[in-house]
Amino acid sequence: MRDRILPTAVICATALLGLAAPTGAQAAERAVPQGDLNGDGYPDLAVGAPSAPVDGKAEAGYVHVLWGGPNGPGRHGSVRITQASPGVPGTPEAGDLFGSAVAVDDVDGDGIADLVVGASSESLTSDRYAEHGTVTVLPGGAAGFPAGWTVARGADEYARIGSVLAVGDVNDDGAPDLALGRRAEEHGDAVLRPGPLTADSPDTLGGVIARATFGGVIALATGDFDADGDDDLAVSVKALETRSVEIHRWQDGVPQRLWSTPASAATLAVADFDADGADDLALGYCYPNYESDTPDCADTSTGRAEVFTGGLVKVAYGSATGGFGARTQEIQQDTPGIPGTAEADDRLGTALAVGDSDGDGHPDLAIGDANEAVGTAKNAGMVTVVHGGPTGLLAADGTARAAGFTQNGAGVPGTAEAGDLFGASVHLQDHDADGHADLTTGSPGENSATGGVWLLPGAAQGPTATGSRAMSPGGLGLPASTAPRYGQVLGQS
Repeated sequence: MRDRILPTAVICATALLGLAAPTGAQAAERAVPQGDLNGDGYPDLAVGAPSAPVDGKAEAGYVHVLWGGPNGPGRHGSVRITQASPGVPGTPEAGDLFGSAVAVDDVDGDGIADLVVGASSESLTSDRYAEHGTVTVLPGGAAGFPAGWTVARGADEYARIGSVLAVGDVNDDGAPDLALGRRAEEHGDAVLRPGPLTADSPDTLGGVIARATFGGVIALATGDFDADGDDDLAVSVKALETRSVEIHRWQDGVPQRLWSTPASAATLAVADFDADGADDLALGYCYPNYESDTPDCADTSTGRAEVFTGGLVKVAYGSATGGFGARTQEIQQDTPGIPGTAEADDRLGTALAVGDSDGDGHPDLAIGDANEAVGTAKNAGMVTVVHGGPTGLLAADGTARAAGFTQNGAGVPGTAEAGDLFGASVHLQDHDADGHADLTTGSPGENSATGGVWLLPGAAQGPTATGSRAMSPGGLGLPASTAPRYGQVLGQS
């Protein structure tokens, strides 16, 4: 999830808000943390707006970067990046969906985070209805975003490259790689664009890692699940007659399956929740594969395998010695300590993010459920933050330490209304560098689908409504015509 723009563009964007951009001298005074796109010591927030028009072109899309700082994002300037911005490859065209996926990672090795941006429906031919897709790297820096480059492009008109992506050095060659979901007319698969992800490296895609006939890859994530020091790749696949989540690790340059389970996940999140040295994998809105004799993530309380009412988040724990997934935990709204009530229309876990919001050294899990009803307001949305600890996200007795947030909560700005979709995207990052990750959530249905993002500061008890604020496109200085469904995508570090 990166951005590229010339320094003058940064100056113009920050001047629009009446705020000064961070200077190179300020950046040099601080160590550069993860997610810091300008090197000033504060992680930044990247918001993808793929549904937004650009220069009158519907759904051309953009990425909006809000600079972090002592007062959090939204109060230290911002920059809007489109394919019309200086140095950004391509041209904004109707339906490109630039910003459909965004990752924030240091792909060029200079110590400052970069943006990796998918434009999943970009056409690379004269056929404006083709959806080849591209992925662009926008290098971060103290002066803004210099010229970027395209690192992957779809070869097939149905490929939709850039709709699902993840960054990590999975082939253990010392350079970050780009994992991608790729579609074809009758199947979808996961492929690797090997690093380095530089402007002069070939954008050739590797062989198929996982495939779904009459389906595709719906989520990707990287992490060290076996504690061997190398990144592995997690893939969630949904097909017409099968679903699975698989983990692949590279041995002698070839992917080998480390683990799999007969269920799909709408999204994946990676962190070492129990701090044992091996990464763990959270499966959001985990859904059984009914074609399996033993489907995972199934409710068998009635004597037959069914979907958990309201949705389920399953956590499979990594291990250096015991094998991945030997220990698991399941979180639903009937889990002790989890707020809310499981209802048929809920979709618990369709958005996930990780970060240490309470500063105790254990990562926490933010769980979005944009379809949660708040009172009589359907699809108003809710976010739940579950705190990690020595036994993971649940205590030994199966209880959770968690807090839930809606727009009807005390101190949270706004009012929960039908269709707000609060929790459609979530993000945990310490934007004000106070030692506590802040919770950001998107509400793309807010104000008749104009959208917005909410910031809840991290504190000793975790995210708090005290000092929370809503950030609307208009309040952030974005032209009204560029705002549809703002907050639909939040870049993940």
